[in-house]
Amino acid sequence: MIIRKLPLDKWEKASEISVFREQKVFVDSVADSLIRIDDEPDDSKLVYNPYGIYAENELVGFILYTFEDESKDNHWISGFLIDKDYQHQGIGRRALEQLVDFVFVKNPESIEVKLAVSPENLVAKKLFLSVGFKDAGWKKENKEVLCFKNKNPLRSPIFIYKPK
Repeated sequence: MIIRKLPLDKWEKASEISVFREQKVFVDSVADSLIRIDDEPDDSKLVYNPYGIYAENELVGFILYTFEDESKDNHWISGFLIDKDYQHQGIGRRALEQLVDFVFVKNPESIEVKLAVSPENLVAKKLFLSVGFKDAGWKKENKEVLCFKNKNPLRSPIFIYKPK
């Protein structure tokens, strides 16, 4: 399993990714997520990075990673889904772990990666919590915000305590 940037010529194929009927009320389709990218105003500071999740070269899932261009600490998983035919195989867990690792390697000063989940989406919430996301204590658009904390954020300036 690997995640990699989803090129424009794969967007149509990614739009075919589908979840179970009972999950559809909780997640945006890939097409809706990709439309959000195109609808973003030109002066927006948000950067949207669509990623495909691949199992043996087969596109099986999608992650939309969003961050604020001039902020080192506003990282979001804005879309996430695994095709119904590939769920319950550990692919989603590994993809989330890889994306979080990628964010912290690329942005070691970042404190956290956030996502919003519907409180009723118990399966997804259980997955996110098992990966290491924690309740952030606030909501975004009636969804619970969860965050994954960077265990070793690099901050500048570094203060060194020198006893007298």
